[in-house]
Amino acid sequence: MLTEQIEVDVLTESILPVQERVIDKLADIMFAADMIRDMLEHDPFVSEHQLQLVGPAAQRVYDDMNKLMHQLTD
Repeated sequence: MLTEQIEVDVLTESILPVQERVIDKLADIMFAADMIRDMLEHDPFVSEHQLQLVGPAAQRVYDDMNKLMHQLTD
């Protein structure tokens, strides 16, 4: 069932214009970066070092993708 859904998604995606596919992938990246920030914020086992190292990088990725999405959709 999941395989069928993936096949349909791939087929549907391939007929979308390139700009829409790019925006969709940028949204996926933003979602992943947001999940990383959430994990860092709420996981009690995250060290201060991890928080300081990964947190700003995840925020930059999120901000950069958001800026790029705005540029592509304006």
